[in-house]
Amino acid sequence: MTTTVCGRCKSSGAVTDHQGRQDGAVVWTILRCPTCNFSWRDSEPARAIDPAVRSADFAVDAGDLQRYPKILQQ
Repeated sequence: MTTTVCGRCKSSGAVTDHQGRQDGAVVWTILRCPTCNFSWRDSEPARAIDPAVRSADFAVDAGDLQRYPKILQQ
């Protein structure tokens, strides 16, 4: 099941960046959060992408993104 809730900032509305297909069927999807730019493949284990079980050490506060340094800029 593909979730559109970000595993890092818990924002909803992730967008699909790419879908892997085999024999015409979608086998995985890469999603990206427009809020914090985290991207993930829906076939990854829950501990990596599900905000309910993902380590809070890797979470960010979507309401205060300015507090995080920007390493890459577009």
